[in-house]
Amino acid sequence: QFLYFIALGPLRGVIMDKDFARLFMSLLLNVVSSVGVIFINKRLVFMAADFPFGTTLTIIHFIVTFAGCVLFARLKYFEMKHLELKRVVGISLAFCGYVAFNNMSLLTNSVSVYQISKIMCTPVIVGVEWFAYGTRQNAATLFSLVPVCLGIFITVYADTDVNVVGTVWAVLAIAANSIYTIWGKTKQNELGVTPMQILTYQAPMSAAMLLFTVPMLDPWQKMITWHATSQGVFYILLSCAFAFGVNFSFFLFVGQTSPLTMNVVGYLKTCLVFLGGFMFFDTVPTVQNVTGIVVTMIGLALYSKAKMAPAPKQDPSRAV
Repeated sequence: QFLYFIALGPLRGVIMDKDFARLFMSLLLNVVSSVGVIFINKRLVFMAADFPFGTTLTIIHFIVTFAGCVLFARLKYFEMKHLELKRVVGISLAFCGYVAFNNMSLLTNSVSVYQISKIMCTPVIVGVEWFAYGTRQNAATLFSLVPVCLGIFITVYADTDVNVVGTVWAVLAIAANSIYTIWGKTKQNELGVTPMQILTYQAPMSAAMLLFTVPMLDPWQKMITWHATSQGVFYILLSCAFAFGVNFSFFLFVGQTSPLTMNVVGYLKTCLVFLGGFMFFDTVPTVQNVTGIVVTMIGLALYSKAKMAPAPKQDPSRAV
């Protein structure tokens, strides 16, 4: 029910039933793919296949995503569109910054501080959309973000051991994440492209850029001695299949909704990851975890209700 209202609330009364179905399916694909790839990577790729090379895995994901886009183009699912590379460089760099800065933040901060810092993406997205694009959220929407963010804070909080270096990386990660989410929406409109059309350019470009960060982010000495097995390769390809769903559904969903809604859905996925850990793995739930998830879900319900109201009009004089 939460999935339905989060996806359809923002556009209720604006689009037709077939568009509701398309929107809901894009949300469902994003949630299932995102949560699935986390569990696949954690249990199968990083552990069973002994392939703990996160940045390299992301590069492989994008190579496979690009191959998937080419395949769908040949199958006439969509038509490739010629784009000037300079018009896609920005969003490709934003994604690379998102990956690299998040990895550095995780390396220099505790897991708790790393997770908490990601909550700051919400006010940053609200602020950037307001000042740069003239998109203002109504009071009910802003109010609903309080329990959403508070609930996630309660869920992931463990310590507040911060340091200067870790804070710098966290701030850069917040900026890159927020910009990538916003541009995921605006670039599609600006370039007049579909999700797969922009992915055809962004995926290989981001993969090439990330290659330069591998020596810094992945233990390459261990990587060159990694022993490939048929099972390990299968797990990596399975991860790639889910990652394709994540990459495609990101552009598909944010293109139909808004960067803020995309960000809020991320909190739903965080709750589902925790719940999945409780149900399917050895993670033991605590009162703090359960309380945080409940508060977050209440916030998500309030956000959905707020988004069912007419959306605020954009201020043309402030658009860029």
